[in-house]
Amino acid sequence: MTAPPTTIVIADDHMLVREGLKMLLSAEPDLRVVADTGNGAAVEALVRELAPTLLVLDLELPGKSGIEIAAAIKADASLACKVLVLTGNLRAETVARALAAGADGYVVKSEDAAELLTAVRTVLAGQGYVSRQIAGAFAAGAGAAPGAAAAPITPREREVLSLVARGYGNNDIAGLMGISVLTVRTHRQRLMEKLGLRNAAEITAYAVKLGLYDPT
Repeated sequence: MTAPPTTIVIADDHMLVREGLKMLLSAEPDLRVVADTGNGAAVEALVRELAPTLLVLDLELPGKSGIEIAAAIKADASLACKVLVLTGNLRAETVARALAAGADGYVVKSEDAAELLTAVRTVLAGQGYVSRQIAGAFAAGAGAAPGAAAAPITPREREVLSLVARGYGNNDIAGLMGISVLTVRTHRQRLMEKLGLRNAAEITAYAVKLGLYDPT
């Protein structure tokens, strides 16, 4: 039996962008765009009504910002919706705020269609995705205590960093590294404290920046 298609909602204030995204995504046999909107105030209602698997979200929306929308959706445990930010905004502060809000991926509009599809597939597989342009702009430690990002990380922490960026959970990492889950958690917590990182997407961005993970 063929699995039902993955459902997607698109939120972007430019109609031509929305139409282009619908054509690109709908050309994939297992993806289906179920709604689109250019009104930020309407996004959450659409997500709650349609329960899509993925929201492709611009940050610059009238009515409500994309960061506010992402935070609200990811804070609601009843919603199993991945959030992929697609924007022209490369400011490090904005990237950090979006990832801190819980965005599962962050891609800029200047990337090509192949990268967007890679980002969609990666996020749907449960992994964080941050494009190379974003990783270059992302300032690890934004919002952290002064000096936190300067602390050196150990080889073990680098290995954990790389594996988290690839989408592995704590149990998987423990098995791959031959250590306990508790030890993985400890390495991960120390790593995030040293670098001022708050979630897996920020870890992914930093791993790309260090050359420990290639999202392409």
